[in-house]
Amino acid sequence: MIVRRPKTTGFWMGRLPHWEVEDGRYFVTLHVSGAIPQTGKDQIRALLAEFSRTTNRTAPKWLVLQRKIFAAIDKWLDHAPQNSWMKNPKIATIMQEAILHRHQRGDWELLQHVVMPNHIHLFLETGTNTLKQVMEDFKRWTGHQSMKLIDAKPKRFWQREWFDHWSRSDEGDDRIIAYIRNNPVKAGLVKHYTDWPYGSW
Repeated sequence: MIVRRPKTTGFWMGRLPHWEVEDGRYFVTLHVSGAIPQTGKDQIRALLAEFSRTTNRTAPKWLVLQRKIFAAIDKWLDHAPQNSWMKNPKIATIMQEAILHRHQRGDWELLQHVVMPNHIHLFLETGTNTLKQVMEDFKRWTGHQSMKLIDAKPKRFWQREWFDHWSRSDEGDDRIIAYIRNNPVKAGLVKHYTDWPYGSW
């Protein structure tokens, strides 16, 4: 297996770690505000506290913790019913069209995506802008459009941050694509991923 070792172009840490690399292929998960219940938030905060104490970002422990954080986030999102605003076909369509529009516009090269009831998975390469720039633009526009369709207006549509990590190999790419395709099946929404209407397929 050939492992990619791209040059780091940026790192920032809010509540979650965000590591940008040259020519990176990013697996991004963003979810609606309030989708994860307090029990889940407490579990994720405990993992993040351990993560923040690991200062060596090349250490194997860093990647293991990163994967644990992602697994915890996704487990809660797949099974938490709160704020599943993208069950509304109009909102899901806004997301689907915005994702594809940014691909056509050149903001990102879209490799795979799925729009779930309370979160989105994206596998993409960015163009000339940073991942932070394209994600903030996407969240701002889609959040504004979606809020028009929600009767009980929340303070914000999207959670402030998103989870991201970059794929380190072609094998990693294949695992991410398979994961995204399987997400509607794993969440019990359909029996086969092609039956879910809001994805790359």
